[in-house]
Amino acid sequence: MADRTSDPHGTPTERSKRNTDATRAVSRVKPEQCEIKVRWEKARRVIQVSPTGARFDFDSALKVGTRYPFSLSGPGLSLSTTFEVRRCQVTVEPGGGRSFRIEGRFYPYVE
Repeated sequence: MADRTSDPHGTPTERSKRNTDATRAVSRVKPEQCEIKVRWEKARRVIQVSPTGARFDFDSALKVGTRYPFSLSGPGLSLSTTFEVRRCQVTVEPGGGRSFRIEGRFYPYVE
């Protein structure tokens, strides 16, 4: 059997370079540094942001399975895309207030 001189999948450093800049930026930004807007309304609190989706608290309920215009901004990061809601759970706060915990995935923005 002949010796292999190269790995067809690339070295680990070559594979890590294949990630997009946006993916790397999202993974380094802390949730408290981000601002999320769904339609024109701002999220109350950002809990988690990943390259594939986000989790945040919102003032109004969003319909599960519906796609909304979405924008995310943070230090060195700006993203406009479509967001599909996967989960919407009401949370009651001390003092009688309530918010909605929203979880979902990003989709490429289509004009």
